[in-house]
Amino acid sequence: MKLTITPLVKNLCCLSVVALLFGGCDLERLPYDAVVNEGMTVGEAESVTRGTYAKMKEEYYYKTIHQVGEYGGDNISLSGTTSDLLFNFYRYTRVTDSYYTARVWLFTYQMIGNINSVLSILESYEMSESEKEFVDHLIGENLLLRAFAYFNCCNIFGRPYRDANGAANNPGIPIKTVTDIDYFPPRASVAEVYEQMIQDATRAAQKMKRSTSAPKNNNYVTQEVAWAFLSRIYLYMGRWKEAEAYADSVINSGRYALLQGDQYAKYPQHVPESNSETIWCIRMVKDADFAAYYMDWYSVGSLYATIDEIGWGEMYPSESYLTLLRENPSDLRFGFIENQPHPSGGVWMVYVNEANNIWSYVTKEVVQEGDDYRITESPSSYTSAIVQKETTPDGKIQYYVNSATAGTRYNVWIEPKLEDRNGYPKRYILKTSYQEQQSQLYSPVLFRLAEMYLTRAESRCQQGELTEAIEDLNVIRTRAQIPGRPQSTSDETVLKWILDERRLELAWEAQRKYDIFRNQEILDRKYPGTHLSGSPVLTELSPSDPRVVEFIPKSEIDAYPIELQQNP
Repeated sequence: MKLTITPLVKNLCCLSVVALLFGGCDLERLPYDAVVNEGMTVGEAESVTRGTYAKMKEEYYYKTIHQVGEYGGDNISLSGTTSDLLFNFYRYTRVTDSYYTARVWLFTYQMIGNINSVLSILESYEMSESEKEFVDHLIGENLLLRAFAYFNCCNIFGRPYRDANGAANNPGIPIKTVTDIDYFPPRASVAEVYEQMIQDATRAAQKMKRSTSAPKNNNYVTQEVAWAFLSRIYLYMGRWKEAEAYADSVINSGRYALLQGDQYAKYPQHVPESNSETIWCIRMVKDADFAAYYMDWYSVGSLYATIDEIGWGEMYPSESYLTLLRENPSDLRFGFIENQPHPSGGVWMVYVNEANNIWSYVTKEVVQEGDDYRITESPSSYTSAIVQKETTPDGKIQYYVNSATAGTRYNVWIEPKLEDRNGYPKRYILKTSYQEQQSQLYSPVLFRLAEMYLTRAESRCQQGELTEAIEDLNVIRTRAQIPGRPQSTSDETVLKWILDERRLELAWEAQRKYDIFRNQEILDRKYPGTHLSGSPVLTELSPSDPRVVEFIPKSEIDAYPIELQQNP
């Protein structure tokens, strides 16, 4: 079979399209330059659709989406500098020649080009009644894949929908829904891009009627995936009623169940289609995809952990994330963090010191004496050699020390002594690694049931349905084996609880940056990390700051036949 898919722009903007076709278990990539849509069969259209799924596996596509969404948040702390351009996402030092963002732009429009051509064939296909369900589902898959491609690209290059300037006034990305190779659309507004996504995802949900005989597994988009995606779109827009309704549809579909106990603590290790909580993932296959898609030193998880001697293991949980997690020592989500014990053993106390707007870790060795801990390393630095403690209002023990010079109090965490890197305690993040016990193999989870409960909780809270919101919130807290939240009459308090829980639950799933800025909150980086290096030092970032969005790659702007407005 020889098939070519129409590109957005012929060879301009690096958007020439590659048709991606599956042959058995192998992926074949065949580039062409001519348009040959005539005579495409439904089977061939399905093959190209599978190629679009495969395109999402490419190293610089999802990896960049992850880096922008997670490295731009406050859940992580880099323990050193690097010449890799990922450092720009972490420090918000944008460049116009980033190969990461250039690939996202490129791959987005390659996929959209594929999808538009497939849709042009399928939407006019004269099908028999026996073919209708299959063809309709395939149309729905392509519509949803196109909406998802726009969503990711617009998040990176366009401002949040709920931006103070208004979604209709902020430039998003070009919208291309036709196969005309001579049509060069300008940047649409963020509002227009979102409207296109809603149209596509709504039609997708209508087309992908659930097959009771052989429903597609979570490696593919389905009607439930469309509902989950619509709930996220409406959440980002602040359209609470719709967000609640679609999240409710997923929860009540009966198709998914929250993992519990040890199964939850090992979430990324399961075979994806055997995971009852995953709604949709980018399926990576053990052994087969490990080398083909650089699932080793160049994987999503490689910067978070070293496993079986593979991975850099340089990005650790931020102190502000750990402080939130430590509110409940029984929290199962500690299982996603693996502390690296020091070969010498022993116990230390660790806390954060601030001097001249720079936050750094302080660690001192301690020994246990009965119910207390005595400082053995530089004890004279403190008013007492015994670590102080108090009972908090919620009945927990809080340890602390007082500086002998300034009398400053520091809350401390006592734990087995850890290895460190450049003064940062080594805590590996295991949420994006070790699928089927293969070091850095990971099938990125795009939607899962826990998010639906949190979306419904937030949407209900925003509508004043506090009792129901707390019920949803406590489903997630109970699963994490921590105490539920009490009923409250304060919208502000309940919303904070929900957003904190969302931060804990969805950490390292590429949503944190967007959760901060869609709520018009300030990014707070007042904790140790190499984001404090260089000049200026990044400690806070306002949602109105231009750096919230990435530059469009200069090569794309230079090659585009009409003016493509650059981000400020």
